[in-house]
Amino acid sequence: MQNFIQISFQQARSFYLVLILGVLVGLSACENPGSVGGDLTDPTSEVVQDTLIINGLTSVDATSYSGELDLFSAGSFDDPLFGSMDVTGYLKPNLPASSDTLKEEGEVLLRIMYNSEQVSGDTAGTQQFDLYQINQFWRDRVLKVDNELSLGQKLGEFSVGTEDSLMINLSDIAPQWVDEYRMYADSSKQDTTGAVDSAYVYDAHGLALVPQNSAKIIPLYRDSTRFFIQHPEADTFDVPLNRWGYYLDRGTNSSIPQISIPLHSTYESVLNFKSLGIEELDIQPPGLSRAELVLYENTPALEQSLVGEPSTTQRAKEQVAYLHLANPEGLPENIDPGAPLNNPTRLQGSYSAENGTFRFDVTRLVENIIRNGFPEDREFFITLPNDGVIKSTLIMTDDDQVPDGLKPKIIITSLKNIKN
Repeated sequence: MQNFIQISFQQARSFYLVLILGVLVGLSACENPGSVGGDLTDPTSEVVQDTLIINGLTSVDATSYSGELDLFSAGSFDDPLFGSMDVTGYLKPNLPASSDTLKEEGEVLLRIMYNSEQVSGDTAGTQQFDLYQINQFWRDRVLKVDNELSLGQKLGEFSVGTEDSLMINLSDIAPQWVDEYRMYADSSKQDTTGAVDSAYVYDAHGLALVPQNSAKIIPLYRDSTRFFIQHPEADTFDVPLNRWGYYLDRGTNSSIPQISIPLHSTYESVLNFKSLGIEELDIQPPGLSRAELVLYENTPALEQSLVGEPSTTQRAKEQVAYLHLANPEGLPENIDPGAPLNNPTRLQGSYSAENGTFRFDVTRLVENIIRNGFPEDREFFITLPNDGVIKSTLIMTDDDQVPDGLKPKIIITSLKNIKN
């Protein structure tokens, strides 16, 4: 009895850990007979944790689309780490609804609303814009980040300060464009053939917001950025956007540390590696408890690069990332938004500010690979969400100068039977 009482704390802790894992696995097996751990019956087992470094982490260019996203960007920021970024915003309004009339005395205003928490640059700075007329036909759903549209004449100018919304009176700064827009609106109400609407689609191209100084990049809400028609003696009505997108001109004056790789939401740089390395381990699906992929930010470089900037300077920050198992010949379409999340070929990972990591639960993915083998013509890709906000970060590589604790890795927890 005395010997029993004196069992070490370590042994007791191991026993209860195994017991708890066994109960959880058993419950999972009851809900899904084909799930991991369903065949584990031997009580003489131990919890084993294996850590594998992800080798060969590289960067590839899969420059993606910038139109028809939830947001679109405009502005300029000379980032001391990622280089200069000049972003031209493109937008075009719908014609007014058939029940609304743009009268001769009506004023056309453009309301800009943006996400102030996702600004890159000096949040307290003033960003100046010139307003230009777009001079070519374009479709936002096929517009890519590096597609620059031809511009016509300058129409006016405006600036964005610390406020997150702004009304721009286009009747004051761009009367010629307003008159042209009114002509299409009037003709459309009288036309029954659809010819005017078709002419508006192909002949009227919208407006460009062109940055004139380098202060900040603002991500505009596509739903809340609208055109308003204001009459002296009638109700004001608004017109939503018909098309929207942006063009990014990124300079080459970046200073990326050798031990890390940039990761851009624009897909100019996405992470790529060939294998998880799990073939090195002797693990059977019934014993697999959890597999987690961990990527570390180069937090010191990110923070130190802003030391010389105004205290109000920031970078847009992302809280999630995506892991894709995809054919490298199909980029960027096969890793773009739209594919279902949390299936074996596209997983969402979460960012932890506490230790500067992106973490992905890859348990199902690893189980599928163990059971069925690694699919041919597939590689792994890591992306930030491409939602119209321009975001960048630095990820540590497996370089020899990187401490093992900060290298990209997969951590596998499993139950293994002990045979005496």
